Amino acid sequence: MVTKEDYLDWKKNPVTEALHRALIERVNEGARELAGSAGINPLEDRFKCGIIHAYHEILTVELDELEGASDNA
Repeated sequence: MVTKEDYLDWKKNPVTEALHRALIERVNEGARELAGSAGINPLEDRFKCGIIHAYHEILTVELDELEGASDNA
């Protein structure tokens, strides 16, 4: 079980913070790439949108989602 304290410690961890910054940069980079080439290759556009969405999903994981996942383990 993931406690609130565990979650808060994880969020403050320097590795977690660095990962968070790297994911934000990847979201921003993907958005810039998409903005510069949208419409040229629709399949590639969809791929880029999917990657951006996946990074966003990782960035927005909340404690209750982690607790739900640990119950299913």
